[in-house]
Amino acid sequence: MESNLIRRAVRKTKNILGLNHSVQIKSAKWMKAYSEKFADCSQRKFDKNIETNGDTRTAYPKQSRMIEYAIKDILHTEDISFQNMWIIKNPFQYAPLCAMALFKTKTPCAVKVTVKGKNIDCDICYTISSRKTHRVPIMGLYADYENQVVFELLNNKGKSYREKVVTINTAPLKGKIADLKVTHEVSTKKYLYGLTLVYGGDDGIYPYAFDRKGDIRFVFTMIPKTYGFQPISGGKFLFLSRTVTRLTFTNTASTQLYEVDQMGRFYRTYNVEKGAHHDFAELDDGNLVMAGNSVAGKTYEDTVIEVDRKTGDIVNEIRVKDYIDTKYVNTPDWAHLNTVEYNKDEKTVMVCLRNLHTVLKIDYENKKLMWILGHPTFWQDSKVQNQVLTPVGDDMKWFFQAHAAYTIHPINGKKNKTYVMIYDNHRDKRQPVSFFDHEEKSNVMIYEIDEKEKTVKLFYTVSFEQSTIRSNAIYEKSAGRLLAMNGKLKKNPGNRKGSIIEFDYDSKEVLNQYSMNYGFYRAYEFWFATDEMAHGMNLDTEYVLGKHYELEACGPIRTDKEKILPEPVLEQPDSTEEERKTRLAELCKKNPDYYVDPEQDMARINLTIEEDTAYFSLLDHQLERIYFVGENHTYYRDFTDTKQERPEYFARANHIDAIPLGTLENDSYKIYFKHSTGLYQSKFFIEIREETE
Repeated sequence: MESNLIRRAVRKTKNILGLNHSVQIKSAKWMKAYSEKFADCSQRKFDKNIETNGDTRTAYPKQSRMIEYAIKDILHTEDISFQNMWIIKNPFQYAPLCAMALFKTKTPCAVKVTVKGKNIDCDICYTISSRKTHRVPIMGLYADYENQVVFELLNNKGKSYREKVVTINTAPLKGKIADLKVTHEVSTKKYLYGLTLVYGGDDGIYPYAFDRKGDIRFVFTMIPKTYGFQPISGGKFLFLSRTVTRLTFTNTASTQLYEVDQMGRFYRTYNVEKGAHHDFAELDDGNLVMAGNSVAGKTYEDTVIEVDRKTGDIVNEIRVKDYIDTKYVNTPDWAHLNTVEYNKDEKTVMVCLRNLHTVLKIDYENKKLMWILGHPTFWQDSKVQNQVLTPVGDDMKWFFQAHAAYTIHPINGKKNKTYVMIYDNHRDKRQPVSFFDHEEKSNVMIYEIDEKEKTVKLFYTVSFEQSTIRSNAIYEKSAGRLLAMNGKLKKNPGNRKGSIIEFDYDSKEVLNQYSMNYGFYRAYEFWFATDEMAHGMNLDTEYVLGKHYELEACGPIRTDKEKILPEPVLEQPDSTEEERKTRLAELCKKNPDYYVDPEQDMARINLTIEEDTAYFSLLDHQLERIYFVGENHTYYRDFTDTKQERPEYFARANHIDAIPLGTLENDSYKIYFKHSTGLYQSKFFIEIREETE
């Protein structure tokens, strides 16, 4: 009798905990394969039928939509319940530390999720709002770990009435992120952020977020451009392609921007003809204000552009060089604009110009320069010297090659003053000046500005180990904390390449310090937008917006003396393509005149077609032109309007040239490469004809 009671009690407990029922756990690979059946209904519409002997690939936003259709199909056709839920690991393919639970309940209920941390301080707990059909995001898993996840159903009073515990095994992370180490070096108080997002830099590491113990709880497994993974609203990011670019005189300008989210979903592709970089701001109407490039006049990283969120069109532009004496515009990267802050109340924009040791504020609508914050000597005898803020106070200190400038509202600030917080890298390598003090420390500096009187004084400063480039600072007013996000440490004993230092704002005491063995661009507080991740995507097929710069039409070209490219072969001492790539890049950075067989380079050019766009993968400034030679029409892309002036940094950089095919006339095109050594017929062809039903 007693044993029966015990068995019934155990069975009842298992029923309550959901341990008696099955859970189907599906892999990302399974999800991708299952979604293939929805390829046709996810396809963006365009007018051309394109055939090629190059590679073809599925657009990222289309793949996300295919998976959305698959999830909807599973919820509609499968008999799944809370007792017999499905869990799909990394459903959208690019966020391996997340999963999604799918099930239905007879009555609406909310779902509480707890992803157990390795210690209680690192539990990740959240509630998904009430519904009957549930797609519950599981966020913050550990890699290579048996993760314990607790699901609770909540009634309309928020009380838990059913619970289920599931174990989700995750694979180890791959690539450089597997070698990442976040070390908690100093801790005198609890670190302010539960999770910290870190991204970018020149180490080729994925964006990631770590918890208070330094464990990785989020990864996006695609590498952005150095500065391209900025958080925006709704758990989304602006992801800037590091390879789809436009050639400049220095670093290539990224021309492709993705809107992605924490689950790894791709919503839109924005093609930005002039290129985007460094910093982005989201307006109330959804439009995106970002740092851009002049292109005209052969300058780079020196404009502010506004991109219409619905069309991808550039609807406003501020060219910083229009406000500055021409003597300052002395190199292609003369300004190096690296932050953009839009003030919706004032309708102004503030930009940080690294290479001019300067911050500017501009009337966004009237395009009028309001003031200049920078050392007055630098602007002496210029046409804008009257716009330079006059320093007051005996303790004035200046910033050099700053990488972030934003307005804040300090606790002890005055209502009629403007406060600008700057991450001061404190270097003058890019723009040497006689008044540089040669201090080898970086600083977070807050300046108090009287915009009416046009004066400025140093309000606050804290100094720390030097970060030579990149980096940002965050002021947390309510907590009385200030954080320095140091992306590239000058001195890195023990392979310390980046650090995060949390200060008590008043005492400047270091409360917490983390270090990383990989550098980064910026770091921010991070939290999971779980309710947003529980909603399905809009399944519209207008997911490619904006435009690339297009081919030019021309008359027939002579091809009777064309050369034929050889097959690629590996030269000594290389045994792999990666070894060849690395070895030649290093040699050419040291000696720009180092000879490399151009035919072997051209033999390695790849062509990929994605819907109605051709992507040629080649090296920086490798070709003079690409020709599309048809039976009746000829087009070309010209690359001779720029040349590489900084080979010590960018020699043989990878470059993918995006060529829109939708405006080309129907024809069968052979692809030719024009090099300084001659005209070469490639192995590629593209045939374009009208789409037929």
